[in-house]
Amino acid sequence: MKKTAIKQGEAKTITFTVKDALGTGVDLSGATLLLGVKKDKSDSAYTFSKLDASFNKARAAQGIVSVDLTGTDTNQPEGTYIGELKCAWAGPVIKKSEDFFLQIKKAVTA
Repeated sequence: MKKTAIKQGEAKTITFTVKDALGTGVDLSGATLLLGVKKDKSDSAYTFSKLDASFNKARAAQGIVSVDLTGTDTNQPEGTYIGELKCAWAGPVIKKSEDFFLQIKKAVTA
């Protein structure tokens, strides 16, 4: 599982590459995406999330998408959060990427 570190209140772009079992990028062109981040895997609600419209899909055909996290998104208590990228295609097909960790570090303020 990938781990990304970020400071509290920092804006940052996160890029995801979704690959199949053979290591080939999955075509995400027709997929609806959702990024959900929560403090604990057992939490019923996301701490913050990003809907499909927030994603840059310029390279979606190669399985590469990115999303901008705002300072508001990352202005969370210090700790390790669990994120998941959900990809939904037409019909009942929903796939979830491997979970990743988002480490939010305390920001130094004057």
